Amino acid sequence: MSQSVLAESDTLPSFSTAHGLLSPEVVMRIADSNDLEMNGALYKFLKTYKSRGPMACLSMLSDPEVLPELTRAMRDVD
Repeated sequence: MSQSVLAESDTLPSFSTAHGLLSPEVVMRIADSNDLEMNGALYKFLKTYKSRGPMACLSMLSDPEVLPELTRAMRDVD
């Protein structure tokens, strides 16, 4: 995962940043590590995220087709 946005010259210690469910990095890793079935639930989620942004995906988090696929995909992300 990505490191803190602190510059080397900052006086604060470096730390890893937290990543939520809809962070671009997590979504990118999901897309890269899955064979996406065209028009499948995960494909629809990722397409919506890319074209309309993370807020457009919020309602999909309770979709009974999307949520199990997204949960599985997140578990598989390194």
